[in-house]
Amino acid sequence: MQKATTETLYFETGPRNAPTMRVQPGERFQVQTQLNRGPWLDSHPDGEALRKRLRGGNPSSGAVYVEGAEPGHALHVHIEAIDVDPLGFTRYGGSTGAMPGWMGPSGVGAAERIVEIRDGEIHWGGGRTLPLRPMLGFVGVSPARQTFHNGWGGDWGGNFDLQEIAPGAEVILPVNVQGALLHVGDMHAIQGDGEICGAGGIEASGTATLRCELSRKPSGMVGPRVVDETHIMTVAMAKPAEDAFRHALAALIRWMEQEYGFSRKEAFLWLGQTLEARCTQFVNPTYTYVAKIRKAFLPKPSER
Repeated sequence: MQKATTETLYFETGPRNAPTMRVQPGERFQVQTQLNRGPWLDSHPDGEALRKRLRGGNPSSGAVYVEGAEPGHALHVHIEAIDVDPLGFTRYGGSTGAMPGWMGPSGVGAAERIVEIRDGEIHWGGGRTLPLRPMLGFVGVSPARQTFHNGWGGDWGGNFDLQEIAPGAEVILPVNVQGALLHVGDMHAIQGDGEICGAGGIEASGTATLRCELSRKPSGMVGPRVVDETHIMTVAMAKPAEDAFRHALAALIRWMEQEYGFSRKEAFLWLGQTLEARCTQFVNPTYTYVAKIRKAFLPKPSER
């Protein structure tokens, strides 16, 4: 099985990133992710060298070229497994979008914690543990022309920080350039909504096992989609947060119209009773909102 390692790291996503691995549709492959820079570097024997190498946030391990992918396609990224390394951390620098700097220390101040991850748990210290709920914070393809640093998210995917991008999920992204140029990184061992600390969630590294497929891009697809065992979801990254919510809601309505047989009025009224939505991160240059509906509330294929 091919594996993208941390030997080549990209801190920006764009069409000029040279591919570091090529995969066929349907091929299983792995991506080894790099732990974000943080307090763990203070005691690392190569800490200073790593600080220089980790010049930005959310490094992606190369750019994966998917054979046959071209504009007009949708890339389906299947998250088959996530294996997390035993070291993680979280850090709050003293201000984020959730706790703005003009408030001063705001009663919190800078804080950080290094944790051990083992036996399916995150060992916080003082006898407290958290369940291990691994996710990929960054899954993106190249935009058509622009290059964005990996703090950004948009219709190309990118910095989601969405807890549902976990084993068993399928991330669907519009292809903008030949080969798609898939970038993956920013693994978390767990993350709360809002990602209020800025650095996590519990920032982690590890290995993700993935598989990609291609399809024609649906005519109504305007941004990222995510599917898991129970829900279909649309995701929007924008600022302010209410715009992200509006974009995600509109995208979900269009999906229900064009692929599930709803009229626009019916979809809107139905979502008024069944919609699940929340802001999953409130600290990046663009905020993330997910809008989702349970598959149980959608017509079965034979009923469409």
